[in-house]
Amino acid sequence: MEITVGDLYDFKSCPLRWKYTHLDKVVKKITTNDGIRESLQSVLNFYYFHLQQGEQLTLADLKEKFSSIWHGHLDIYDIYLGNRNDKRRKELEAIGMLNTFYRQQKYAPDHVLASNLDFRVPFPNDFYIRGNIPVLRDTPRGVELAVFKTGKHKYDEFWQQTDMGLTLMSMAYQSMYKQEIDSIAVHLLRDGSTIYVDRKRKDYQRLMKTVNMVRESIDKGWFYPRETFACDKCPAKKLCMEWR
Repeated sequence: MEITVGDLYDFKSCPLRWKYTHLDKVVKKITTNDGIRESLQSVLNFYYFHLQQGEQLTLADLKEKFSSIWHGHLDIYDIYLGNRNDKRRKELEAIGMLNTFYRQQKYAPDHVLASNLDFRVPFPNDFYIRGNIPVLRDTPRGVELAVFKTGKHKYDEFWQQTDMGLTLMSMAYQSMYKQEIDSIAVHLLRDGSTIYVDRKRKDYQRLMKTVNMVRESIDKGWFYPRETFACDKCPAKKLCMEWR
């Protein structure tokens, strides 16, 4: 079986919602918060692709790219929108984050080694997880893996150490290049700060245990609801109320 990094997060958040969205496919997959993340990451991939070719795009180029996604191709991302006001508010948030990103890049653009790099990490019992490394760049710290966060929650030490996506990217890099990544940089686009983290054996062990539990739950059909305040904006809310 094969799932994505996003599937892994979705299943941990709510197994029943994961079933409705990924197996039954009866509701939209992602909300506007996720839509901002996916849309902005597409814009950043666009930026880094051109930067790797020797061309640095302007902020206007990035805004135009984002607008083409947000207003023209939301169906591609299967985004659930509450209403027009919500869509506009999220758009303004995204533009603000693009401004933050470009201020950091304008006069000191990254030295890109690779970008938008897909990976597929194998686990026991023919289970695979697919994902994507946004950027690998050359820095004074060595080869650095860079990721960009758009969420509002505080990315404190707990989230830094339990971030499954970073652990999978680190594993994937080690598998592809036969060496540990030198540095991992997490850019928080809402406030412009950067946090440097690492990955050690205990982090890989935690991920392995989590993946094994998720795989077993899927194999045995353990799709239960997990009620939180996030349910307020869940596209599967009505179906969840009928679950027995």
